[in-house]
Amino acid sequence: MAMRISIQPGVQDNAPKVAKSGSSIRRKAWLAVFAACGLFWTVVALMIWQIWS
Repeated sequence: MAMRISIQPGVQDNAPKVAKSGSSIRRKAWLAVFAACGLFWTVVALMIWQIWS
């Protein structure tokens, strides 16, 4: 039995958009991680500063 796989024209056009949005989400996730890390260390530094004052 031979199977034919057909790709609809609209499906092929959406492929780059999916890849773009995936990388955009990944970039936003990394920015959120770095922002959270920076905020955490800022709070730690302020707490240490307040304790030593």
